[in-house]
Amino acid sequence: MITVSTLITALSLGITGSALLQDELNENQINTILSTAFTDLKNVPVRACVTLPAAAAELPADVETASLLTMEGTVKKDVAALIKNGLITVQFNTGKGAPTVKKPGYVAIEKDVSLSHVEVTPFGKSFYRYDESKSSGALNGKKGLYTANRFCAHIVYGGMEKFMKPTKNPFDNNPHLVTWVDFLWKPDERKTAWLADKDLKDALRYHPEKDGWAHRGILLEQSDDGRWGLGNDPYTIRW
Repeated sequence: MITVSTLITALSLGITGSALLQDELNENQINTILSTAFTDLKNVPVRACVTLPAAAAELPADVETASLLTMEGTVKKDVAALIKNGLITVQFNTGKGAPTVKKPGYVAIEKDVSLSHVEVTPFGKSFYRYDESKSSGALNGKKGLYTANRFCAHIVYGGMEKFMKPTKNPFDNNPHLVTWVDFLWKPDERKTAWLADKDLKDALRYHPEKDGWAHRGILLEQSDDGRWGLGNDPYTIRW
């Protein structure tokens, strides 16, 4: 897998025939694409989300109790805050067994652990996001699956900083043109009331500059019909 810096360097070189498309794709279009995309919380940066510290299938699910607790046996601050703010409900120590995993095709690594049952509340559903990705390596000849149950804040989009000249990605056979866009963002506390809870706000992996804005990059891709959009896995360099 190549690094982001390598991809950006390659994209900035450009290729013959992409000049017209660069003229067509401009800052106003990019701002429209991103500001629209970020109204859907599945598209906001992961750093805008509180991730439940328990690997499990999509909620509701039985998770390992230990993952919800500190070493001292108390409920972790972010978990307690998710409960207190009405995003999840947790029934602790409901029994022993294997945590819930995606089926078919996957089995839990842990087989006999203390379990707790976690559900998303009706209020929590408007912020809930389930993400999964397959491991690049293999465990006993089988692919692993990384899962994450997240509660994402709305964000304020601060505009595009810069974008690279649209070009065909030189590292794969994908015929579509792509461009890497650097943009500014910050959590929208006005639209996300639970950010008033310090424990949840601190649980975001949000590291702003002194002006309050955080920086992030995202990949835009042109579809078969010539339209630009996020495409699949826009925060991942897939080549």
